[in-house]
Amino acid sequence: MSYRDRSVEYRQIITKAVCGKGRKFSQATHSIRPPENIYNILGAWIINHKYDCSKVGEVVEVRGSYDINIWYSTKGNTKTDVVKETVHYVEQVPLSYYDRHSREATVQVSAAATQAPNCVEASIAAQSDLVMVRVEKEFVVEMVGETKVCVPVYPLEYAETDEKDIMSYSHDDNEEYEDLDPDLIIDDLDD
Repeated sequence: MSYRDRSVEYRQIITKAVCGKGRKFSQATHSIRPPENIYNILGAWIINHKYDCSKVGEVVEVRGSYDINIWYSTKGNTKTDVVKETVHYVEQVPLSYYDRHSREATVQVSAAATQAPNCVEASIAAQSDLVMVRVEKEFVVEMVGETKVCVPVYPLEYAETDEKDIMSYSHDDNEEYEDLDPDLIIDDLDD
């Protein structure tokens, strides 16, 4: 039996693959009340960032916390101190790509902070003793799970053939060109 007489069979393979991806940039403003009246803000920074993620419906939920430290002066710039406040957050990261054919029981999600929480501005609120801190962060999430892939299955005799030969045997394109007159094509080129 020649290659042309065989039909291509297809088989479904279950494999692990990326079944979802998403990205979210966010900004938040936190108000912090220091223990005494602030004269000047000398610095603000964020440390101890921790987070975890889980799949909730068609989004990945990132839950975490970080410490905001504010270095400030008081008593007419004669004394300095640092106030620390722990902030908890929940970010819903939508999936821009989501394969609904993945097996839910096998799904694993992961998150990476492409921009760790960073203090971009700290200011003393007008008519108040609060410090307003603006924080930016960005997460990328990925969902991996089992899914089905459909692949063509060729007989063992195809193992020794070049991939181009297999494609030409599976498509009967050669028959279309048998009726062409090569002299006709060459004559057109000479003109």
